[in-house]
Formats: sequence, C-alpha cells, structure tokens
Amino acid sequence: MKTESLKRVAAIFDQIKGTFSRNKLKKIISLIMSISLWVYVMGAQNPVIEDSYRVKVNIKNNNSSKYSADYTENDAKIILSAPRSYFIDYSENDMRAYIDVTDYGEGEFDVPIEATYPKGFELIRISPENIHVKVEPIIEHQMELQVILSGSPKPNAVVKSIDAPKTVTIVGAKNFVESVTKVVGYVGIAGEDDDFELNVPMTAIDENGREVKEVRVVPASVNVFVDIEKGAKKTVPIVADITAPDGREISKITINPATIEIDGVEGYINAIDSLSTESVTIPDGQDTYKNYLNLKVPEGVVKLDAERIFVTVELKPLPVTNKTETVNDSNDSEQN
Repeated sequence: MKTESLKRVAAIFDQIKGTFSRNKLKKIISLIMSISLWVYVMGAQNPVIEDSYRVKVNIKNNNSSKYSADYTENDAKIILSAPRSYFIDYSENDMRAYIDVTDYGEGEFDVPIEATYPKGFELIRISPENIHVKVEPIIEHQMELQVILSGSPKPNAVVKSIDAPKTVTIVGAKNFVESVTKVVGYVGIAGEDDDFELNVPMTAIDENGREVKEVRVVPASVNVFVDIEKGAKKTVPIVADITAPDGREISKITINPATIEIDGVEGYINAIDSLSTESVTIPDGQDTYKNYLNLKVPEGVVKLDAERIFVTVELKPLPVTNKTETVNDSNDSEQN
C-alpha cells in the first residue's frame, strides 16, 4: 500500500513539473501583464492628488534669551501632493509649520514659513509664504509692587499693616515691558480677624487695567503678611491749619464737614482727639478764601469718611496802632 501511495505522489509532481516546463515564454508574458494590470488598477483606485492642511505656525528662536519675536498671523495652509490614501492615514497633527528667527536681530522682517511632513508627501506650496515678524530685545525693569485688598475683615477688626517686598522685576520684549504701568498682588481679607500670611501671585497690568501676559514677573509670587488687629471707630472734629497773610487776620472759618468718623486700630483711635488739615498760607489780596484741603491721616487710621474737606475763610485787616498818641503819652509821663 505504501509503495502505491508514493508512486501516485511522484506522478503528481511529474505532472506539475511538466506543466511549468512547457510554454515558458507565454507564462512570463502573462506574469508581466498581470503585474502591470495590478499596478494600473491600484493607481486608478489610489491616485496621486493634492490636498491641504491648516496648521499653527510655531517659532524657532535659538536666541530667545536676548530677543523676542512677535507676529500676528499664527497659522498657515500647507498644500501637498501624495496618493489619496496618505491623506486618509495622516492628519494636521502630523504636519508642522514654523519660522526660524535665530539669526535675526532687532527690527521687522518678512520671515519665510518652513514645513515638515511625513515621508511620501511632496510640498506644493505654503500659504502665506512669509509672516511679518517684529524682533525686539529682551529687557528687565524693576517696578513697585502694589498689594490690593479685597473684601472686609470681621466687625471690630482692621488691617493695621501689610508686609510685602517693595519691588519686583518684569522681563520680556521691550514694547510689552514698557506697556506695564503697575504690578499687583490681590489679597482677600473677607471675614478675617487675625494675622495671616499668604503666597500671592504677581500680575502685570497696563494703563487700561488689562493683564500683560507677554511679560514674566520675577518672582512669580511673593509672601504677603497681613497684620489684623482689634478695631475701633470714633467721630472727631476737624481743625483747619490755616495762616493769614501779612496785615490780615482770620475773622471766621467754616469747615464742611466739621467732624469726621475715623476707623482704625483701637489703641491709636482712642488717642486721637481731632484731625488736622494740610498747612496752608492764604495769598495776599483776598478777603475770602475758599478751597478743598486734604486731611492729615495719623498712624493707625485705616479709613476716613472723606479724604478732604471744604473750607471758607473770611479775613479782615489787623487793627492799626496810633503811634502819635503813644509818643505824646510818653512825653507827658516824663514831664510829670
């Protein structure tokens, strides 16, 4: 049985060998035509086409410690060609567009956009071809720190003092640094009745009250200590510190308001009997003087009903001494 099975297998192999041994040229031509037909069909089903991707334009700047580049357009359209299947397999996340300003100094330039993309794509064009860039030097500037309190402490509690660094440094492109008018730290004191310390982030602000995010504040945050003590309120009279001009004297002063409520640290408030205005000397040639005067704020006072008051001062000439009568009186005395 085994001998007969082996004979059948050998016969099959001989038949296959004979088939491939006959008509070799025809078989080779058929193979070439089959391959060509396959290439044609695949090309028809997956042709080379053009398409585009819109991507963000990044910036390459190996000199960023000295110069900053600012540009308004931040995206570009990359137009590529490739087999249709490539545009299915890849997305805009696989494409990159950038400008390189490493070798640019201070000034304004039209910098060409460059692109990177996966192998198999061919770049047709980039739109726009260039981006207008303003290159500026990086500068540093010291500014005073302003701590801004928000909210109110508990009743009968007042903020006595705030302890924080006096200055901070802002770093960035020249035009952005110069646009900063103040650096602030916001501290909430709502409901507080005791001292506390807080790490406060710094914010650079321009003249319109908007945050300048293009600069860096150093340090980015600071520790602020807020001293809160027991408070007190009191109403005290206002005293006008006014001097009359030569040859005149004050006949009447009217102060509006005549009294003011002050709020502050209890120990300081209890010791205050009155509040004085700024010192003023009335100019010559006036019978009536009217003006707003600022109040002098003593230590420990944290809040006033008003920061200035209105005064009306009426003046009159000084009495004239009769010198002749005085001399005659002296002579009569000597004769007696």
